[in-house]
Formats: sequence, C-alpha cells, structure tokens
Amino acid sequence: MEALLIVLALGLAILLPVGSVLGILAFSRRRDQSERLESLNREVSRLREEVTYLKQHLGGKDQGQPAPELELELDEAVVEDTPAPSESSPSSDTSPFPDTSPFPDTSSPGADATSRDKSRFVQALKDNWMVWLGGLSVGLAGIFMVSHSINAGMIGPSQQLMLALFSGLALHAGAEYLRRRNRGANEVFAALAGGGSITLYAALLAGVHHYGLVGPTVGLFGLAIVSLGTMVLSLFHGPLLAVMGLSGAYLVPLLIGGDDGSVAFVLSYSFLITVSSLMLMRYVYRDWLWYATLSGAFLWWLATSSGAAIGASTAWYIAALFVVFAMVPVRAKQALPYLREVLISLLVLWALSMVGQGDRPFFWSWLIILPAAALVPQSRGALWFLPWAAVLVSALGWLGYVGRNGTEVTYFTQMAPEHQGGFLSYLIGAAILSTGLGLWHWVRQNDRRRWASFTLLSPLVWAVLGWLLIHGHQTSSAWSVAMLLVGGVYGVLAWKLESVQLYRVGVVWAVMAAHVSYSLAAIMIVREASLTLALSAQFVSLTWLARRYQMPELHLLLKVALALVVARLTFNPWLQDYDTGLHWSLWSYGGATLFAGIATWLAGKDRAIRPWLEGATLHLLVLFLGAEMRYWLYDGDIFSQQYSFTEAAINTLLWGALGVTYMVRAGASESLAWLYRLFSRILVALSMLSYLALVTLHNPWWGGGHIGDAPIINMLLPGYGGPILLTLAVSRFPLLAPRFWSLCVASAGFLLFTALEIRQLWQGSDMGLSFGMSEGELYTYSVVSLLYAIGAIAYSAKRDNAVLYKAGMALLGLVIAKIFLVDMAGLQGLWRVAAFMGLGLALLGLAWMYRKAQPSAGNHAPSD
Repeated sequence: MEALLIVLALGLAILLPVGSVLGILAFSRRRDQSERLESLNREVSRLREEVTYLKQHLGGKDQGQPAPELELELDEAVVEDTPAPSESSPSSDTSPFPDTSPFPDTSSPGADATSRDKSRFVQALKDNWMVWLGGLSVGLAGIFMVSHSINAGMIGPSQQLMLALFSGLALHAGAEYLRRRNRGANEVFAALAGGGSITLYAALLAGVHHYGLVGPTVGLFGLAIVSLGTMVLSLFHGPLLAVMGLSGAYLVPLLIGGDDGSVAFVLSYSFLITVSSLMLMRYVYRDWLWYATLSGAFLWWLATSSGAAIGASTAWYIAALFVVFAMVPVRAKQALPYLREVLISLLVLWALSMVGQGDRPFFWSWLIILPAAALVPQSRGALWFLPWAAVLVSALGWLGYVGRNGTEVTYFTQMAPEHQGGFLSYLIGAAILSTGLGLWHWVRQNDRRRWASFTLLSPLVWAVLGWLLIHGHQTSSAWSVAMLLVGGVYGVLAWKLESVQLYRVGVVWAVMAAHVSYSLAAIMIVREASLTLALSAQFVSLTWLARRYQMPELHLLLKVALALVVARLTFNPWLQDYDTGLHWSLWSYGGATLFAGIATWLAGKDRAIRPWLEGATLHLLVLFLGAEMRYWLYDGDIFSQQYSFTEAAINTLLWGALGVTYMVRAGASESLAWLYRLFSRILVALSMLSYLALVTLHNPWWGGGHIGDAPIINMLLPGYGGPILLTLAVSRFPLLAPRFWSLCVASAGFLLFTALEIRQLWQGSDMGLSFGMSEGELYTYSVVSLLYAIGAIAYSAKRDNAVLYKAGMALLGLVIAKIFLVDMAGLQGLWRVAAFMGLGLALLGLAWMYRKAQPSAGNHAPSD
C-alpha cells in the first residue's frame, strides 16, 4: 500500500509540473507565431494598397494587366508563410468556434473534404500535441486527486471535497485571467479550463457517491451549473474546452470508480451532460460534438442496463432524451437528417428496456413515451409516424418481456397472476392516453385523417396485447363477445361521425376499426376452417360499404383481407391440422370462393378493385378445386404426405393453374405486377418438374400407379390430359413462356396422352410394357396416328402453317414406316391386300384434300 501511495504521489508530482511546463512552452510559441502573423498581415495590407493604386492609374491598359496576378502571388505567399490553422489568431467571424479550429466542420462541400479534414487534423496534432497533452495531464491530475484521496484516506472527506472543488475553480480562474490578460482565446487557456471542468465533475460526483456530503439533488444542481458554465465558457475559449469539458465528462464516473452510486443519479448526470452539449450545438454545430453526445448518452444507457434489472429511471431517461433531442434543434441544417435515426434508435432502446425488466415489472412509467412521441413538433410534420411507432414498440416490448425461447420455437407466456391487475390498469391508461392525444390533435391540426386513424385504431393494439398477455392465445368467448361489442360501438360511431363535418374524415377509420374488431373476435372464438370462413365474410361487407359510401380507402383493408385468406388457404398444408372426418374444405375453400365471387359482383365493372377481386376469386377457385380433388382421391385426407402418381398429378394441375392465375393478377396490379410474375414463373417451373416426374418416374408404362379400369375417365385424364390445357393457357402469356415452345410441349403431351389412353383401353389398369402388346393395340396406334397426321396436314394447308405442315409430314412418315415394318409383317392373304389398299386410298385422299385446300393452283408445300 505504501508503494502504491508513493507511485501516485510521484505521478501527481510529475504530471502537474510537466503539464504546466508544456503549457507554458506552447503558449510562448503561440505568442511568437501570433506576432509573426500580425507582421505579415501589415505587409499584405501595404502591398494591397500599392496594387490598388496601380490598378486605378493603369486602368484597362495592357501594362496594367499583371496586377491581379501580382495580388494572387501575394496571397499565395501569405498562405505559405501563415502557420497551421489551429495556430492562427482569433478570427473576425461572429462564430465562437472559428474555421481555424483543429476540429473542422465536416459538412463543408467538396469531393475530397474527408482527406482535407484528415490532413488538417494531422497537422493540428503535430502543431498542438503539447497543448493537448498538457490539458489531458491537468484533467487526469484532478481525477487522480479525487480518486487517490478516496482510496488513501489521507485527509478527511470534507477537506478532500473542498480541495478538489478549489482546484477546479482555480484552474478556471487561471484560464480566464490569462485569456483576459492576453486579450484573446488560446488553446492553452482552453486546456486549463477543460481540466478545471473535469476536476469539478469528479469532485461533485465523489461528494455524492463516496463522501455522502452532497445530496443527489444538490449534486445534480451543481453538475448542471458546471455543465452550463462550461458551455458558456467554450464560446470564448473555443472547441477544445467543449471536447474536454463536455465529451470527456461522460467518462468521469468511470474514472473515479465506485459501486455505491444509484442508477437514477448516474442517468440524471448523463442527461445533464447531454442537454448541455445540445444547447452548445444551438450556437456552434460540429459533427464530432454531435456523435460524441450520442455515443455518451447511449453508452450510459447500456452501462446501466447490463447486468441488472432495469428500473423506472431508465424509462424516464429515454423519454427525456427523446424530448430533448426533438425539442433542442441545433443551428446547422445538416444535423436535421440525423434526428429521425436518433429518435428511432431511442424507441428501439425503449423496447429493449421493457424486455429487460425484472420479475417485478413497473407499469405506469412505460406510459410516458406516448405523450413524448405525440407532442414533439416532429410528430406533426415529417416524422408523423412517431406516435404509431411508440405504440408498436411498447407492444413489442411487452411481448418480448413474456417471450420465452423453447428448444424449437419461441412462445409467449401469460403475465403472472399477481401482476395482471396492474397490467390491465396500464392497458386502460394507455388506451385512454393514446385516444385522448389523438383526439386532441384531430381537433387542432390540419392533418385530421392521420390523427383520426391513430385515435380510432390504436386502442385495438392494447386490446390485442391484453388478450395475449392476460388470457393467452387460446379461444375465449368472453374476449370475443367484448370485441364484438367494441366493433358495434365503432359501427355506431361511424354512423354518428358521418353527420358531423369536422369528424367526417373519421368515418372510414371507424369502419376499418369495426372490421378489425370483428376479425379479432373471430380469431378469439374459432379456429381452423371456421376462422377462414369468418374472415372471408368481410369481403362482401367491405365491398358494399366502399361502394355505398364512396370510400376507396376501404379497398386497402379489403386487399389485406384477401391476401390473408388467400395466404392462409395456400399454405394450409404447412400451417394447420384438420379433422379428416369432416368435409371442411367445402365450407372453408368453397365458402371463401363464394364470398369473393359475391364481392366481385357487388364491386361493379367500373371499379378499380374489380380486377383484384377477379384475380382473388380465380385463385380461390383453383385452390377449392385442388382441395376437393384431394378430398375425394385421398378419402378426406386432403394433406396426405406421400408423393405418388396421384400427388404428382394434383401438384401439376394446382401449381400450373396458380401460375396462370398469378399472371392474370399481374395484369390487374400496378405496383405488385413484378412480384406476381415472379410467383407465376416459380409455380409454372414447379408444375413442369412435377409433370416430368409423371412422364419419367411415375409413368404407367413402367410404374405401378393405380390408373383405373374405366376408359378415358381415369387418372390419366388429370395426370396427362390436364397439363395439355395448362400449357395452352400458358401460351397465352408470352411474358411467362414463349408461345412456340408452349405449343410444342402441348403437342408432345397430347401425343403422349393419346398413347397412354390407347394402352389403358386395351390393357386396363395394368399398363406396364412388360405385359406385351396385342395386334389390335398395335393397329390402333397406327390408325389414330394416321388420323392425327392427316388432320395436321389439312389444317396447315388451310392456315398456311409451315411448322405444323412439317410436323404432320414427319408424323405421317413415322406412321407409314410403322405400317410397312411392323403392322403388315404378320398379315397374309386378303388382310395384306386390304391393308395396302386402305393405306393407298388414305394417302390419295390426303393428297386430294391438300390440293383442294391450297389457295393457288400451284402444287407447293406451305412456305416458311
């Protein structure tokens, strides 16, 4: 211990003399440079007078033209001989922080501003390192004086406190005396004053935390005086005092140590420093001062929030910072873009602080952010979203407070029973406060539409929060009835508001609130298929109200309802489990489709929402048909988890139909057309992959899938016939796929479907090639293919389609080759004569029809 005392004593003995000597040397050097600068200024003034005299007497003559060049050379010579900007004498500018500061204004224009600022800072560091080191030494000496006195107990607490206060005041008095004596500011004097401010901070904090000689209120009052005094003196001494006295003040509590200080006092101290810095920036703005203030304020929140439960003082600290940053604007316009990010960051800190509460939550302190966000001037201008943001971050904060991380999922627990009463009172207070603030602005402000939405919709957020945290997410008839009553109140309110001109803008929001209340009531009472049907019923009411009262704003809520129901029915296989004993798809998918169709009929043909409703109805119809197909094929188990022939066929039809549906919706949409086209391409690609699985993996020629014994009406019809129709539909949308290749795929699929149907006609459900092939089946392939070739050639001749003509001729060649090489190999006698006779007559008849179909007398094939 004695060795430590000796080391500290030696450190103080060395730092104080060294700092003083360095400060004196820097001052003497600064004085010599100031004298040199004054001499240069007098010389430049004399030369300027001579240049002016020459310009007046020589006029516009040629020999007088070099005069401006002479003046430019003189200016360059003065700049080269002038000391670094930090060493110049006080400028005549009215700003208390001249541009020659070692901390330049980073907002100056220019592409290479950053490199210039860096070079100026480096140059200032080279020229003024002695001054900065001297000031730092003085400040550390004051801090170490307090810290060492506390640890060593060399003198009594009262003497220690008085010694520290006297030292700080003496440094300030010395700095002010030197400034007045030399008739100008100097960084040496600013360094002495900065050391005095840091010493006073340390003394007052030690008097509150360690000595107990100063009460918290008196200590905060003293710290406020020191902060304001430092701010005022920095206007005379320059930015160095602001750096040392304000930015450095954030670090004083860490340097003096101690664990017996309260969180409320430390946050109050940080708030005072922040207010002082912001008030200083009202007169002089610098980027470094702005970021230092933000860093200090946020870091002290982090320091007091980590490792311990967050108390009410944290809530008041964040709300006070929110108001101060919004209400104390700085002078420079370049600081305003930062304000939005700062206020949003404070709201995020608010939510994180709510999550970090202890087992005994406090409620009423968390309400102060609502008036803070609603009453600041920015909430009535560019930052209009602040009231809504305050409501939402508060809700997220409470959800995070009751959230728990399980092994696989994150879930929400209920509020502890002993805290439910306090939380319910908090919710009631929050609803009254948000409604009252919104109504107050609704009456006073011009932007009544926005405040009407906040007034009428924000209480629903607190209602949902109460249901989740008090009752849980399970069904509740009491909560459902309550929300239905709330929806009825909103309906009556909408009817009353329509007759009052001042509040008529709130009618649409009241209607929206009524529908949201109805949706919440449905969520609180029913689940699964019934919930989807209940949500779908709003399609009709919203469409009718929007048309009846000319409220296009309701179309937004209608689109949200459509998107919610469509998404729920689309992703049902991954979201819900249903009872296979009920035919729930009939009233879930079918009911939603029916309501969407009725809404489409009610919308009228000339309404902008009509294409949306048509697309949604088509989408729901496709989902309904797919669900019903699954229901009948899987005996009620709609979401059977197996990828069989049946599953592949259903997926091919469902995904392809949805892809075409999204292209239809893309044509009706303006802002989301690109998204619908993207979905359409993805779904069509998935449909093609599923079809390839049918052609290869699940092909009945070598697969074992159940096809059915009935001709034509079997699983081949949806599996291989349906994709043909889908491909023809895709060919109608060139943006989705090229028309030529779509028709080629459709033609190839049609030939494959025909071949498979012929095989099923002769073989039944057992279609494997391993069972062989009869002569009748063999001849059927030839006859049908010949008919297809004749039809293609005849149609191509009529339409002058060269591609179809070539395809028909190629198919005809294959048929002829098959007949000669395969079919007639086993024929004898009259059967062979009849076969050749029939083939010859067919070819002659085809040639005659082709020539009759030609538009001219020439015998030629259709041209390309």
